[in-house]
Amino acid sequence: MVVTHPTDVDKALQRSYAILDIISRYQLGQPDNIKSDHHVGRSGLKFVANIYDYVKAGLPVQMSLPAFPFKSPNTQSKVFGRLPDLGEQLALAHLNGLCAAISDVYPPGGELTIVSDGLVYNDLLSVPDKDVWAYGQALRLMAKENGFNHIKFSRLGELLGTNSHDELDEIAYVANATECRRALLNIFSTPNFDPAFEISTNEDICLTYRGYLKFLETDLQHVYPIGADRSRTKFKKGISYIDQRKHGSFRTAPRGDFAKDCALELVVDDKTGNPVYFREKSNLFAWSPQAVFEPLYPCGLLIRPFEGPLSIKDVDASKLRQLAELNSPVVLRGFTQTDDEILFSQKAEEVGNPVIWRFGLILKVKDLGNKSRGTGNSLSAERMPFHYDGIFRIEETNVDGIVENISVPPRFQFFTSVTPSPPNTGFTLFASSNLFFHHLSPHLSIDDLRKLTWAITTPSFDRVALTDLPFVVDHPATGKPCLRYHEHWPQSKTSFDPMDVSIGKDGDATGRAVGEIIEGLLYDRRVTYWHSWHKGDVLLSDNISMMHTRTEFISGADRELWRIHID
Repeated sequence: MVVTHPTDVDKALQRSYAILDIISRYQLGQPDNIKSDHHVGRSGLKFVANIYDYVKAGLPVQMSLPAFPFKSPNTQSKVFGRLPDLGEQLALAHLNGLCAAISDVYPPGGELTIVSDGLVYNDLLSVPDKDVWAYGQALRLMAKENGFNHIKFSRLGELLGTNSHDELDEIAYVANATECRRALLNIFSTPNFDPAFEISTNEDICLTYRGYLKFLETDLQHVYPIGADRSRTKFKKGISYIDQRKHGSFRTAPRGDFAKDCALELVVDDKTGNPVYFREKSNLFAWSPQAVFEPLYPCGLLIRPFEGPLSIKDVDASKLRQLAELNSPVVLRGFTQTDDEILFSQKAEEVGNPVIWRFGLILKVKDLGNKSRGTGNSLSAERMPFHYDGIFRIEETNVDGIVENISVPPRFQFFTSVTPSPPNTGFTLFASSNLFFHHLSPHLSIDDLRKLTWAITTPSFDRVALTDLPFVVDHPATGKPCLRYHEHWPQSKTSFDPMDVSIGKDGDATGRAVGEIIEGLLYDRRVTYWHSWHKGDVLLSDNISMMHTRTEFISGADRELWRIHID
């Protein structure tokens, strides 16, 4: 049974389908019955019906996920320790992005409740109840500190009604753990359940069983070591018995695999000293004075001083530039003297060759209202289209007597935040070409885009008209394919001059479809980093590999960024 999207005026139903499309993007292996081309099978209809109830009532879409039970007990060769690390942080960021993406099409957004199933089977893996508690508490703190506001948590005892304490602490949690497991068995166990029979006849159970077997062997290799009293055959039989008695989820990669790789180095948290992730060894991370490097989701890097205050003068401009070419945007936070125009300009010169525009070297990006007409809406409080800077930087060429105007965009954007936006407004979005092409629809390949061109016209910038612009260019330093595009921005979206973009021959249906795919993916939170400006932030972004835009902010607000373009 195949049901297409509705064509009637029921906006709630249309939004429900749009929300299901977003959720389906985040699936780990997309089944045939839920496709991103707006066709939904029987199981999808059940989801649409559930989503519709929330949308009709104007409530956040509620989702739940049984996950994040505890760390593997194998802390010698599989995981760093008992507490969450960068893996959990990125996973929570990914899930929070799913909920935030729903708010892009449905303002109430989504809320995801994570139900830890750790107490279901931690005793079978010899993981203490207090370790399950500590892991869950650390996850909650991680979500709070990183602003993952769409993520909620619930314990198994809350669902079973076994939590008798309003303020649950470690002692009460551990004391209640056995009662929680007993209640789970009393309510949901099936006395005649035969694991061997179900594994041999039920494909889903068989796949789950095989998956657990694979991971339990490494989970338990140090809990139940092979030796004189336990042969390898007995060990395998034991883990197969354990696997038939539990149900949960797994999500780790063995620590030992990375520890053996001499090209990698272990990174520890500068505050706690706990190991958090492995990264490739590189001189680009060797700064003097020392700095801390934190990966951003889904792309980019945050750099801050390791000990004591550092000035913008202390930033290694050459390494900063190389890092930006590999993983933009690179954000410098916690450095001083970032609002000194002379020092800011000098650092730009160290990065590369600054571009001088009609207005001078530094553009002070702030809301000028109607005073900025004729130069687009960048100096307003309006939301902007996705674009790359300098598309309207034109040079005249003369080849064999043929005169052409070509676009010569600068290589980098260099920002400093003098006055940030009011909270939750004025985000700058950076879309990674690497991630864009990774998630590109199977209906549109890089080779397809290389064969197409696009054109843009606008009354602004002295009535610029550019044609035969490529969608894909190769990065001059890395050689990787990079997206070149400007989002179509008709008069209905702006009080300033429109930016009319056409694809292919006179903007035909195929061209419009390509534009919809590109623009939809640019706003995908698996592709695009949302930067919330802090006072003093300095940011370098590769203007070739990245696309960017800005969300709206309060008109008349003091938000002010300084920007220098660098070649």
